[in-house]
Amino acid sequence: MFRCLVLVSVVCLLLSTAALQLLAAPTAEQREEIQAATELMVKAGALFNQNKFPEAGEAVKEAQEHVIKAADDADQATLAQLAPIHKRMEQAHAILKSKNVDLPPLEPLPATKTAAKTAAKPTTAKPAPGKKPAEKTTAKTTPEKSTAKTDSKTPPGKAGAAGSVSFVNDVAPILNSRCGGCHVRNARGEFSMNTFDLLIKGPPKSGKVIFPGDVKSSVLIEKVQEKEMPPNGAGIPDAELAKLKKWVEEGAKFDGKDRAAQLTTYVTPSNAAATNSLTTVRQATGKETISFARDIAPMFVKSCVGCHGRDQPRNDFNLSTMTTLLRGGERGEPVLPGKPADSLLIKKLRGTADGQRMPQRGAAFSEEDIKKVETWIAEGARYDAPDPAMQLTVVASIAKAQASTHEQLTKDRAKLAEENWRLGMPGTTASKFERDNFLVMGSVGENTLEDIAKRAEALAPKVGEIFKASPGQPLVKGRVTLFVFGERYDYGEFGKMVEKHDLPAAARGHHKYTIVDAYGVVLTPKTPEYDFDTLIAQQLAAVYVASLGKNVPHWFAEGCGRVAASRMAPGSDRRVAQWDIELSGIVGSLAKPDDFINGKMPPENADVCSASFAKFLMSNSRQFPNLMDALRKGADFKKAFADTMGGDPEKLAAVWVRDPPKMGRGGRAKK
Repeated sequence: MFRCLVLVSVVCLLLSTAALQLLAAPTAEQREEIQAATELMVKAGALFNQNKFPEAGEAVKEAQEHVIKAADDADQATLAQLAPIHKRMEQAHAILKSKNVDLPPLEPLPATKTAAKTAAKPTTAKPAPGKKPAEKTTAKTTPEKSTAKTDSKTPPGKAGAAGSVSFVNDVAPILNSRCGGCHVRNARGEFSMNTFDLLIKGPPKSGKVIFPGDVKSSVLIEKVQEKEMPPNGAGIPDAELAKLKKWVEEGAKFDGKDRAAQLTTYVTPSNAAATNSLTTVRQATGKETISFARDIAPMFVKSCVGCHGRDQPRNDFNLSTMTTLLRGGERGEPVLPGKPADSLLIKKLRGTADGQRMPQRGAAFSEEDIKKVETWIAEGARYDAPDPAMQLTVVASIAKAQASTHEQLTKDRAKLAEENWRLGMPGTTASKFERDNFLVMGSVGENTLEDIAKRAEALAPKVGEIFKASPGQPLVKGRVTLFVFGERYDYGEFGKMVEKHDLPAAARGHHKYTIVDAYGVVLTPKTPEYDFDTLIAQQLAAVYVASLGKNVPHWFAEGCGRVAASRMAPGSDRRVAQWDIELSGIVGSLAKPDDFINGKMPPENADVCSASFAKFLMSNSRQFPNLMDALRKGADFKKAFADTMGGDPEKLAAVWVRDPPKMGRGGRAKK
């Protein structure tokens, strides 16, 4: 853990590049102090990793002294470079303290000097009348120490000549992508590429690995060319290797601003994408025999995520998502799509790679399970879940739920309901009542819950009739939970604790559907403000619509739920009437017609628009039923919508906004 903390790379500077250009750069002496402090923190991390805590403390102590010297009379640019080192020292202090290592107090960095003092411009005396201004002279400065030649005429970030290789734009992104886990963010084998100077200096024991102008003698090129590095044995793309070779041939020049800057600062979205082609997540075609979500993710969740989860993953290898899995850790990419025998992941599972077999702390994978992983890789290591950034725990849970029967889902959701209640209402015992299709839990009496459960059973067929659901079958696969609260405070706390957000002030109920879980939350009325059956029916309708097809968006499910509520509400329901009162003002405030679709307005306002838009869509008696039929058959929402409704939601929103229907019995919202 300490190693990851002390070697964490700088992801942003305290000043913009433009601002730094106005300031004086660190002096040669300050650069040496910064370099020494960086190397000592790398050393401290390595010592800590070897459980040599007192020695790690001594390295941190010595690094502090170098930082103090560098900070003395430092300008803004220098302090910006010291800030990340100082932050790592703070983290090191906290961790070493837990190991009973005492360190001298870490003083904060001094206040930033004023720009006037650090970047003062020389003034030129006004010439006497009749005399020409004196010619400009340029003062010569002593060149700073360097371990490799640089082209002083090359502007930062630019190649020295047409077609030449730039360290900043070409080489640094490759090193970050292919070597970052071992040698940029860490110092495996005591070799750090954290900065250009450290890269050129090479590891302490073996010395330089790059010899400007001499490709054959440059060990780094040899290791990469022979596929010894990265250690996964996959090598790097030929185009990237060619760039590294050409850069060395051209003299291994540095075209950045500061040789002591961390290499991670040179990574941009564009060049990162260009060097991450091997870790691109490829979507499944549907022809694969092994499903990642159904077959692979559950194994990784059970046996691997404990050590390689998102919190301090061992060896910087994070298996918590598909994206991080393919990216790999200190040893590079673990999966080579189409090449299971060459993939480090398979070698580690079989125990044929150097180091320990994986999982290290659990039972070995069975031959059957390893064969599944091999087949998955052979078929391209493809992904069949919605979002590559989704946690594998969620991916596995969704896959299990999709394969479950109504009865199994009912049992699993009952367990989730108990967990949600304990999270939302800790220390409070819930009353419960169960019916065939509903589990009702709440902070009201059991008799009230029994009555609500009966109401829900009676309302379900009416909701199904509105949307032409299949009669005689449960409205939703797996029993739906209804959480019932008698107090607004409790209802609000449930939203904060379970769903991690504040509920809108106007909210009296809401829904959630993920197939793993399906529930509605309702607040019982204390006044005749709204009809309780209408509120329940709204949540049932929204859950039903959300359960259809794939990737049904919230705005569509919520909008359809509110349309169902408006059709079933008595005229005295002031809550539904309020939607109509607010509609015209909300529509008039839209910057774009589809703002409510794209999450660019407050949730309650968006839901009011969604309801009117859903009513607009449902008014098409031919196309809307076709959309619902397609969803019932499992179609993806986006494609089904475009195929049946004659365009995407954004396109139809531009038509809707001209004359948005109110939720009452007819009528339009005047803008």
